[in-house]
This record gives sequence, structure tokens and C-alpha cells, in this order.
Amino acid sequence: MTVRRVCPLRIGRSTLVLTVAAALLSAAAGWGCWHSILAGGLFMTLDFHLIRLLVSRLMAPQRSRTAALALLTAKVVLVLLLLAGLFLRLPIEPLSFALGATLLPAAAVLDAVWLGEPVAGGLTEN
Repeated sequence: MTVRRVCPLRIGRSTLVLTVAAALLSAAAGWGCWHSILAGGLFMTLDFHLIRLLVSRLMAPQRSRTAALALLTAKVVLVLLLLAGLFLRLPIEPLSFALGATLLPAAAVLDAVWLGEPVAGGLTEN
């Protein structure tokens, strides 16, 4: 097994590529709702980058635990409100949205297993 370095920006790009491919496949095959797949993939990509920003700010040495908890709580509440607003205001099909949302973990696994750069001196098995 080769140890690989994972890049969050590459995961975001891979998610967008997988989302567009799934939406195009959905539109061509006539299965599901292509714009709901796009909405799910874009939503999760934006949430992923928001989590990256939040964690990088929380890792700063001058942050307190109370501030970290407040920021995390605010992020969760805002994401849930945005998600509820999307489903109430737009004609989004839930299963197609879920398909788009699951492309982020798929891209993360793809990056960890195949796309990531091998780490020098990492574990390798023959």
C-alpha cells in the first residue's frame, strides 16, 4: 500500500468534475433530475471549503475553545437553514440532490487512493 498526500483543493476540483459528469449522464439518460445533482454537488463543495476555512481559523493559536464552539455552531445552523431554504424555495428532487452530495466523499476517496501524490518514505508493500 502506498501512502498518498491528499490535497483539499484537488478534492474540490474532483467533486466538481464528478458532479458535472453525473449531471450530464443524468440529462442524457433521462434518469433523475440533473439540476438537483448539480445543486447537491455544488452545495457540498461549498460546504467543504467552508469547513476548510473554519478549521484553519480554529487551528490558530490565539483562538479559544468557546470561540471555536461558537463558530462551529454558527456554521452548522447556517448550513441547515440554507439547506431548508433550498428545498422549500427551489424544485429540488431529494434523491438526485443526495447523489450530488455523495460525490464529495467519492472524490475524497478517489484522491486518497489514486490521485494523491505518493509520500516519499511512506509505507509500501510489494
